[in-house]
Amino acid sequence: MDTEKPVTDLLSAWASGDRAALDEVMALVYTELYRAARRAMAREDRSHTLDPTALVNEVYLRLVPLRSSSWEARGAFFAFAARLMRNILVEHARANDAEKRGGKAERVSLTHPELRAEAPDVDLLDLHNALLELETIDPAMVKLIDLRFFTGATEEETAAALGISRATVQRDWAFAKRFLADRLRS
Repeated sequence: MDTEKPVTDLLSAWASGDRAALDEVMALVYTELYRAARRAMAREDRSHTLDPTALVNEVYLRLVPLRSSSWEARGAFFAFAARLMRNILVEHARANDAEKRGGKAERVSLTHPELRAEAPDVDLLDLHNALLELETIDPAMVKLIDLRFFTGATEEETAAALGISRATVQRDWAFAKRFLADRLRS
């Protein structure tokens, strides 16, 4: 079922101040957000205190107080939700690191087949810092990484969400992997 039009209309209503529209958006996209959260959580340690449902719920709680006219399309909403998921996982890793009082930060496995061979494990906080650096150079590239890495979106899903071609996704993804490999090696 194509939910692009209803989601777009509801995002517009939400941006105009209709708080109930967010609940309707979430009902329409919950399954996709849950699937993305499940992919993101698959890289986490089994002892992680969050699960996919809790991650989606946390995304929702962070969306409630917000309104943004930049979410006039479904893809922009998913890109923002991917960013929220990353931020939530980073905050959790920081809290976990603080509890350990100097212990090693939480590590995540780069399970995407293209990344697995290059870097089997990476510190989530190091990855986040590399993404913050990249964001100063190319914010759109970070949205692509959030979608591909943190939610496991396919090339086609990423292209649709960002409004770019699949070839651009492939080219930018190759650059992003090289950039991150370089930054995470040091």
